[in-house]
Amino acid sequence: MYLHITILVAAVFHCGILPFSTSHALAEHIDTKTARDYCTIPLPNPEQLSEDEKEWFTTFQEGTFYVQGWKEITSEILDKITQENEKKKLRRSLDLLGIRIGCEWSKSNDIRKINTDMLEQWGSELQKTAEKNPDELPVVIADIRQKVFNLVE
Repeated sequence: MYLHITILVAAVFHCGILPFSTSHALAEHIDTKTARDYCTIPLPNPEQLSEDEKEWFTTFQEGTFYVQGWKEITSEILDKITQENEKKKLRRSLDLLGIRIGCEWSKSNDIRKINTDMLEQWGSELQKTAEKNPDELPVVIADIRQKVFNLVE
């Protein structure tokens, strides 16, 4: 009985922490080789965005002169992690979360469910956690991921 519960909890935890599929990933924004073991919840495909949405998606990923992009934030966060294995796990989670967030945020203001204030809050939360308590990053990432899923699913 306890073995079944343990297996179930492990499966839910694994799928809950890693809820993305790379089958639709935009190659330039994610390393598909390292993400093949993710659960198969559909990931939005940035290639299916309109031209205007693709520009906003790229802005989200790359940033601007005044605003950091998801890639830069991810790099700064990962610079605080010393264990390579943990760094790889966090990169996968952050890259896939960045695709999910970026695809939603790039939509027009009247239909998107993620706004710029949310981006600022989540980026700040991730950066503060990386600075003060990097061991808590998986929990913060999972919390943000759940908020995103609740908004867009």
